Amino acid sequence: MLAALALPPNKLLDALEASASALIDDVWRAAEPLARKAIEMKQAGGPTYELVHTVEHRRLIEEHAPSHVRRLPNGGVLLATHPFRTLWPLWSEALRLLGIRT
Repeated sequence: MLAALALPPNKLLDALEASASALIDDVWRAAEPLARKAIEMKQAGGPTYELVHTVEHRRLIEEHAPSHVRRLPNGGVLLATHPFRTLWPLWSEALRLLGIRT
């Protein structure tokens, strides 16, 4: 981590953005359109029902939810993912892209 923090900020941010893009997998790509459609239908006033939270649902989010990297207008950076998932895969992939971690 210390080697990454010694890099120019833009180089580290570029690696984090590339990492976020690289970590979106086919499982998430298949599930996301269905989730977006359900959200749109609910917002349009469509019928809703109670969703049962399952172990499989939680595992899907833990293993496949994307990470987001946003550069803020004030110069700050926002790193985010679902609360069930850690940001470590984002950092790990960014460090690998920078040649710091193999």
